[in-house]
Amino acid sequence: MLASALGRIAGAVGGALFPPLCPACRAETAEAHTLCPACWRDTQFVAGAVCDCCGRPAPGLPTTEPGFRCDECLRHPPGWDRARGVLVYGGTGRRLVLGLKHGDRLDMVPMLGRWAARAGAELIASADLAVPVPLHWTRRLGRRFNQSAEIARAALAAAGRPEIHAPDLLRRARRTASQDGRDRDGRAGNVAGAITMAPDMAGRVAGRRVLLVDDVMTTGATLSAAAAVLRGAGASGVDAIVIALVPAPRDDYLRAGLRSEHTPRESEA
Repeated sequence: MLASALGRIAGAVGGALFPPLCPACRAETAEAHTLCPACWRDTQFVAGAVCDCCGRPAPGLPTTEPGFRCDECLRHPPGWDRARGVLVYGGTGRRLVLGLKHGDRLDMVPMLGRWAARAGAELIASADLAVPVPLHWTRRLGRRFNQSAEIARAALAAAGRPEIHAPDLLRRARRTASQDGRDRDGRAGNVAGAITMAPDMAGRVAGRRVLLVDDVMTTGATLSAAAAVLRGAGASGVDAIVIALVPAPRDDYLRAGLRSEHTPRESEA
């Protein structure tokens, strides 16, 4: 009884001294790990019908149709089966992704993980393994963590499936240059051969459905490279969950000046 009362008092004092802040703008919020009203309004969540393959909004459909592919996925078939995203890259979504990726903002992870668990509930439920897109060791040393692995861990915990997390299954065999400013072919070439299976791990993949987790999808070059490695090891299927989806990226769009606003500032993507 006394311990419970003391705990409530300590919590009240802590809340008064250190009120919860919006992960995007640092304004005070009523609850921890939530956006303030202004940032919430500025966040474009993926809702309604989507392309079953890339997860981008499909406004012409009343509901998501299994197997439906948008024009972009028909023109450039990705290496995975199904993907889901939490939000569209831009506005608050852009600040969240860049804050986590380059700003050491691990405080965002619980919120992003909950969102990913909801957006990708069906994919998590059907997965045998969940694998974050790997970072090269030199980048991980600089950032202290792999943001994709942290998102995967939080999402799987929120979904009640932490046991399927396999953070060491894939590795980044070489450090790749920035993807910024590259067209679709340039992005694919930049990551070609960069992702490999970790030693002695191939046996874990054969016959299993694998879920890839990443922070952002632009053309999907990195996810396709990872999916190819998994399929080569015998995966029965490959799906993907990402936090942010860049609007359908045509090659001319990637080369345009708009990329500074809408294309993620990626070291590895």
